[in-house]
Amino acid sequence: MDKIKITIDGKQVECVRDQCVLEVALNAGIYIPSLCWHPEVKNSGGSCRVCLVEAHQEGRSRLVTACNFPVREGLEIITDSELVKRIRRQVLENMLTRKPDDKIIHEIAAKLEIKNLRVFENDQDDTWDACLACGLCVHVCEEIVGVCAISMLDRGFQKRPGTPYDKPSADCIGCGACAYVCPTQSIVMEDTGDIRKIWGREFKMICCSYCGKPYIPEAQVEWIVNKTGKERSYFDTCQDHRGM
Repeated sequence: MDKIKITIDGKQVECVRDQCVLEVALNAGIYIPSLCWHPEVKNSGGSCRVCLVEAHQEGRSRLVTACNFPVREGLEIITDSELVKRIRRQVLENMLTRKPDDKIIHEIAAKLEIKNLRVFENDQDDTWDACLACGLCVHVCEEIVGVCAISMLDRGFQKRPGTPYDKPSADCIGCGACAYVCPTQSIVMEDTGDIRKIWGREFKMICCSYCGKPYIPEAQVEWIVNKTGKERSYFDTCQDHRGM
């Protein structure tokens, strides 16, 4: 791995060539807001635009998304210039037009000390109003889970994740990875007793034989066993009580 040095907000940081700016900054304890990026998902990032920073290199400067901009020797990054602050404010205000009371967006604004955000009323009561159309859920389903049960539907402002033709997907295993990773909690997953509801389907949950807690869908266990050959009995107990 090629070790290089870059500068972020006047602080010299050692990193690995081609890491993204966001990952380098987080490792150095420098806060850059992000919503659509995840370190374990190769194709994540670049959608929400809230991680915009100024990049200066070889006498040129430009605004870039920190989540997918690769670092090079001599790169200088500025995360809090007046231009960056102004653009970030606009990005956050645009997000609030979809869901004015979104807690995560307001938390980001507070961390950045951005005050008096303009909040526009939205008369619609739609779960997808908060969706950033970042595609992170789709990438997790495909890259991490390996199922490909959902994809991005529609275009423009109506773009959102969903199952094919909005019908219950036979490929979905009810793992909930998409809901867990969603930055705005737009994907609804309900666990009631030993039944999980997600994407228009109901999944029977397996209960831990030690504590009795429902903890994993039967469909997910079947998929893992068929895919990896793991013993079915391994899933008789939850992670907290496995081996007891």
